[in-house]
Formats: sequence, C-alpha cells, structure tokens
Amino acid sequence: MKPALLLYLAHGGDPHRVAVAPALAAAAARAGWAFDLYYDGRRSGRHFGGWEDGGRTEATGTGSLVAGGRHLDHALWLTTHYRVVALGDPGSPLWSVVEAGGEAALRSTDPAALYEAAFRLLGQPIPEEVVVLDAAPQTPLGIVAAPFLYPRLLAEPCLGVDASADAGLRARLEALGARRFVGACVDPVRAGRFPGGLDAAEGRVAGESYASFSAGLAHRFAGWGRGTLLGDPDLIAAQLPLAAAKRLLPLYGRPQTDVIERAADIIRAGADPVYGRQFDDHDFFALGRLGRGLQIVDPDPPFASAVAVPLRLPEPPRPVADFEPDDATLRRWAGEGRVLSTLVLWSGMIRELHCIPRILDLVAATGLRCGLVVTVDSLTQASPADLALLAVPEDRGGVLGRVELMLGSTGRGVCAEGEMPPDELARLLTDARAEVAGILPPGLMPRGWWPLVDAPLVPATTPRLRWDEGRPVLRITPRPRPSETPAADAGAAGPTPAPAPSSPATDARRLIGNALRRYRLDRFYEAWRPYDSARPGPVSPAVAAAVRSAGFEYMWTKAAFGQAGPALVDGDFVALPFTAGDWDGWSPFYTVRNTGQVRAAERRLLRPGRPGWLASNIDSILWMLPGEVLEKGRALFQVAQLVAGGGGSGRLVNVTPNTVARYARILAETATRVTDAGTAAPGTTEAPSTAPPPTTPPAHKRTRDPAEVG
Repeated sequence: MKPALLLYLAHGGDPHRVAVAPALAAAAARAGWAFDLYYDGRRSGRHFGGWEDGGRTEATGTGSLVAGGRHLDHALWLTTHYRVVALGDPGSPLWSVVEAGGEAALRSTDPAALYEAAFRLLGQPIPEEVVVLDAAPQTPLGIVAAPFLYPRLLAEPCLGVDASADAGLRARLEALGARRFVGACVDPVRAGRFPGGLDAAEGRVAGESYASFSAGLAHRFAGWGRGTLLGDPDLIAAQLPLAAAKRLLPLYGRPQTDVIERAADIIRAGADPVYGRQFDDHDFFALGRLGRGLQIVDPDPPFASAVAVPLRLPEPPRPVADFEPDDATLRRWAGEGRVLSTLVLWSGMIRELHCIPRILDLVAATGLRCGLVVTVDSLTQASPADLALLAVPEDRGGVLGRVELMLGSTGRGVCAEGEMPPDELARLLTDARAEVAGILPPGLMPRGWWPLVDAPLVPATTPRLRWDEGRPVLRITPRPRPSETPAADAGAAGPTPAPAPSSPATDARRLIGNALRRYRLDRFYEAWRPYDSARPGPVSPAVAAAVRSAGFEYMWTKAAFGQAGPALVDGDFVALPFTAGDWDGWSPFYTVRNTGQVRAAERRLLRPGRPGWLASNIDSILWMLPGEVLEKGRALFQVAQLVAGGGGSGRLVNVTPNTVARYARILAETATRVTDAGTAAPGTTEAPSTAPPPTTPPAHKRTRDPAEVG
C-alpha cells in the first residue's frame, strides 16, 4: 500500500497560506502522513542570484517556469509513490494531474473549511488554540514575520490564520471547536483590529532587523531544530515541507552575513547543508568558515517529499572505461603534443535539476564529452527522468560515456572550501561519497571533485576598460551593499510606517540606468565586480589532502589558471587547473561565456606545440534554467559544438574530465623522468606556495547580466 501524502494547494498571494500550511503539516505528521504544498503565481524562470536594489530584478525569485520546470510532471511523479490527497485553491494549475493519479479532498480557499476536511481525513481532533500570524510588512524595514514562525505551529497542535481574518472566519473556526486566539508577532494595530480580540500576544517585530528577529526565533526554538533554512520570506514560506521534514530553523538578514554571524552557534551545531539561497556571495565564505555548505532551493518543485522516492538507475551495459582512450593512446597523444578538451558543467543544486534534461539534450545533440557536477541532494531529489540517460547507450538515445558525474564542493552544498576547516571538509566529503554509493550504480560513481573556490584569494588587478565580443565595456562604481538599521522609534504605537523612500542619488542612478537600457547603451557599461580585485592563489595542500582522503582520484582547482599542467601531484592524485574562459568577477571562479573565449584559449594552448588540455566551467543556471535557455541556449549550443568538434583548428580532442586527469598523470610522469635526467620539463608547475593567504576580499552575487547601472 502506498504511503499517504497530504498536498496543500494555494495561490502565492494568499496571506492565510503561511499560517494554514504549518498547521496542516503538523497534523499530517501526527497522523503519519507525508505533507507537501504548491504555491502558484507568475514566474520568470530566471536565475535568482541574490539581492537587487529595491527587489528589481528580472529573476523575481519565484522559481522556474511552470512548463519548462515541469511542475505538473513533478506532481504526477509524486502519485507513483504516494497516495496523494489534495486540497486547496480551486484555481491551482495542479488539479488536473493530481486527480489523474490522486484524490481531491476539497477545493476551497476558506481556512475553516480546509481544516474541517483535513482533520477529518487525518483522523485528528481539531485543536482549541488558533495562532494568528501577520503576513503584512511591519516597521520601516518592511519585515514580513509570518513565514518565520512555522516552528511555533509545528511544535504543538494548533490552527493558524492570518491577522486579516474577518468575523465570519472566526465564527467558523469557533464552530469547529477553536477557543483561544493567540497573536504571534502581530503588528499592534492589526492585533487591535482582529475580530473578537486576541486572548494573548507573543513576540514583537518593532525594533528588530530581519537578522535579529530571525536569529532570536532560531535560538528560541533551538531545541526543536536540526538544521537551518536561510532565505527571504517567500522562499521560507514555499519551502515549509522541507523545513518541517528536516526541522530547519528559518534565518534571514539583509545582508545574510549578519544573521549567519548572529546564529553561528545554531548553524555550526546543525546538520550540513544549510538549505536556502544566497543574499550575495558573501554567504558562501561565511558558511564555509562555519564548516557548512549551502544547498540552494527556489520556491518551486521538485517537491520536498520526492526525496522518499528512490532514484534507481541501472548499471551501464558497458563499463565507462570502455569509452575512454587507453593509456597507450594517451602516451601517444602526449608525444604528439596533443591538447585535450573538456567542459565541466555545474548543476549541483536542487533548483538546478531543471537544467539537467537540457544538458543531456545538449550532449546528445552535439556529441560533447563533459563533466556534470552534482551533490547528494540533487541526486536524491532527482527523478529517473532527469538522470536515466546517463546509463543508456547513444544508439538508444542516451549519453552513456559522454557525461561523467562529479561531486561538488561539500558534497551536499556549496561554499568557499578554502575557508572550511580541512578535517570538516574531509568528513563531509567522505559521508557524501558513502551516500552517493547507495544511490548510483558503481559504473556512474563520481571519481573527481569540483570546488567553488578551493584556494585562498590574492590581490589582482582588472583594467577599467575591456573589450567584450568586439565592443568596449567601461566599468563603473557598483551600488552600495544594503544594511538594515532598525529605527530608534520603531516600538512606538501606531500604523506600520511605509518603507523609507530611496535617496536622490539612488533615484538618479535608476533614471540613468533605465535610459541606458532603453537605448541599449548599457552594453558598454559594467559595474565593478566584487572579485575584480582578486584571483585564486596557490592550491591548498590541505584541501587536496581532504579531497583525496575522501576517496577521490582527482580534483579541479581554481588555482594556477591557464597552466596546462597539474597544480599538485601526490602519487596518483592530481589537482587540475582550468585553462579557458575568464574570471567571473561576480562569483569566485573561472567560466567560459562564448566561443571567442574557447578559440582564444585554443590558440594559446596549441601555439607552443606542447601537450595539455583546454578546460573550463559552464555555470549551467545562467544558460539552462527554463527562462534563461530561451535567450541563451543557442550561444551555449555553439560553445558545446565547437568543443565537441575539435575546436576551430579541429586539432583538440574532446574527452571527459577523468581522461584529462589520466593525461595529467602521464604528463607529470614524463616531466619527472625528464627532470630526473637533468632537463627542465616544459609546462610543469612549481610546488604550491606556503605563504599565508590574504584576507578574503568582499564578495557579491552572481547575476544574469552584470552590465547594469540602475
């Protein structure tokens, strides 16, 4: 018999959803049911890279497009494992597929009617206490408190409604048996207007910032929590099922580093990874110092309950080694001075599962051989539809032998690994490999490791004027990073003040930016990026040792960029530098953005006539999310086609990353023999420096288009 799952459907603008959902989740848990939800709304399908001034961004933060993100497919997939019983908004787009494989309990937006149907279905008594939340912004900072209070509703039996409830809703709840109405962090004015009054009031928002407010709640409910959920109110609300299942304490700050510092003890004591999304790239460094990675989610499917559906991939019909050149061939290529080529596609977050089908299509259409970076959580949340083709031969429509899985960063999340204590990195990677071994067949097990930024950052210079695809681009001063400062009189009674107006300088900047975009002049301007003044220093032997101890055969490194020789060799273990593309500047890694960068690297690497490799990263979310691929898919196709076809010269040999690692070992062995004979080997690298790392420079977000002014 299938396990039962209660699925709550609501519109993303319904204020009651934030109170109703945790009450239903808690009741379902008491009844032994699984719980999940879906909030519909307008979606852009764009990459949400973090903070934007005034919230103005093309990536609105609502997640993938419904069709491209296969939301209905994800809902139908739940019905293969669960007996799905749905209730909620009659206008939800999921009803047709849910009813195809599940059951409809009630179509209604009335909280009282939903509670009556759900508690009767679950066989649970109606609680007498109703917790009243406030989903409206409070204080001049516009703090939305309601989404962060779900631990209060999950901890003990209760119902929940929003402070906007009318007298009729209160009467219907009382008819069900509700007797006590308790306000939790409700604005005093709205609390006074609540029909029939409140019997008690808990907590306050006045005088708080998001960081102090959410950190205070996290410490209050620390005994309940087992991990943390880091993100804005909309994300926290949409990821309630994940938070309830894993007992995640909600945290948020503007910037989030504020709350990471305030709740460092909570984060460090909790499980890895931290779930949520970055405010900007400072978060990856701050979490790394606490020994934790960030597993990024959006307010969209895959559903958290899908983790219970086991991923079953068959063992490939042929060993993966059959698709790689043998050592004799690699030695011959080395003697001929051949340059190998590969791309490493990052797609290791749960939100990035939407990229996987498009990546596999890209490989099948171009014949590319590449690496695909995953994590434990992206694998456990994936369906066979996402990854099954990895084990299917080409003549049957698959990509067997063309895509090599690699494990990324902490194995479960992503952070600045060079900031993490090496022993903690080793522990996390060892545990992650053990989990992956229980998910994937042996023939698909990752042999290589990919970092966000494994090396310490050192000072570097970037020209103010650069050329990009034939046009000049001038770098200008970026916007200041925001900070929250609670108003001194925030505790005063009265209506919630409106957020403070923007400054004249901000208004002027926005006006100029809009004008530049209107006339397409923004193509010639780009804000100084947070990492323009830094580059990775020498490879960290401690990080390499941690990766090797976890059982990996090789790793990529962001150190020694451009050198087609291993940055570190320790026995059979090698650390491979990237050699193509450019420094991202927004995030701390190298990436390739167009065919021009591939061709430039190809010319540079072929000119000396020495063996080596052309390798770079593809940040898949900037190309392959459902909204991004509509605009950028053709450009990525051209990059993949160029690499797969041997480059512009036709002399490159496209291989998987593991083949590059084997090639690097052979080149290192050859260099050692030549050096032992008394002749310096060309293309070899020096031993890693032991100089102390400099202070990490400011970080920021990854953004879809950094050339912006307003």
